[in-house]
Amino acid sequence: MVYEPMRFSPIFASSSPLRFVAQVLVASALTGAALAQGCLDQSYLPNPQTNGLEITAAQPVTQTFTVGRSGRFDGVELSAINHHRGVTTNSLQVDLVTTDASGVPTTNVLASATLAPGSVPTSRGAVYVDLSAANVQVTSGQVLGIALTSPNQSGQASYAWWGEAPGGGYAGGQVFIRQNVGLAVWDLSFRTWVSTPATWINYGTGLAGSIAVPALTSVRDPVIGTTPLIIVGTSAPASFWGVLALGFQRDNTPTPFGGQALVVPVSTLVLFVPPSAVSVPLAIPNDPSLCGLKIMGQSGIFDPGAPAGVALSRGLEYTIGV
Repeated sequence: MVYEPMRFSPIFASSSPLRFVAQVLVASALTGAALAQGCLDQSYLPNPQTNGLEITAAQPVTQTFTVGRSGRFDGVELSAINHHRGVTTNSLQVDLVTTDASGVPTTNVLASATLAPGSVPTSRGAVYVDLSAANVQVTSGQVLGIALTSPNQSGQASYAWWGEAPGGGYAGGQVFIRQNVGLAVWDLSFRTWVSTPATWINYGTGLAGSIAVPALTSVRDPVIGTTPLIIVGTSAPASFWGVLALGFQRDNTPTPFGGQALVVPVSTLVLFVPPSAVSVPLAIPNDPSLCGLKIMGQSGIFDPGAPAGVALSRGLEYTIGV
């Protein structure tokens, strides 16, 4: 048995079994540049941009940042950059670099891209730099730098990267010029993307019914823009009614039926569960801001062969990703 897909939209009937999930997910605004991929991680977009720095041979510029999510580093957006003092014919080098224990940029390049002059706007705008081919794996809390260099000479046509100074407001890093000269009052406009893998796991211990602990599994990982199936199994050789509880937090509270409640429920769905199991489709919006969201579930089957008439599944945890 397969239910119709549960889709998220701004309007929901009160009986929608995943209404609570829909309300949370739809409230998240779409983020990410049109060409960006993966999950938006760091973002600093001051408005207005109050100052900028020239990128010249004598003044390479680096913005450091703190990685928020672990995964593959996909790319960076230079969110406010342009040609400066005219249009230069020199390219712009963009490197992802490590920092030392003090957060100062090093010369260790993890990934790089060369931007042709024509790919940089003549008036202030955003440029997305795809660095996914380097397959750089980053971890939450790691401090890295976005380093820009160009052979332009001071006083001639060059590039300018804009942000906020004095009083840069990005807490996870700062600006450095000439690699290691810190400008604590600066932060430049940027965004970064990291691919967080979509995964599902079981956790905790269920409570057996007539023949087994009811299974609660998934067909496919919960990838953004797809519709994985939650498979609700039974605990008996016959069809019985059951309940699927969903929420955003794990639990481990004893129940009156024995066993443990493994999810803090926010909504429940009543199901008729045949011996062959029932499939519940969950349509995930194509919204990068959902990356990393965790959804937990646990099923209960009204089985007279269970110790107190109810069998419980293990917990199911979705991590939405790409």
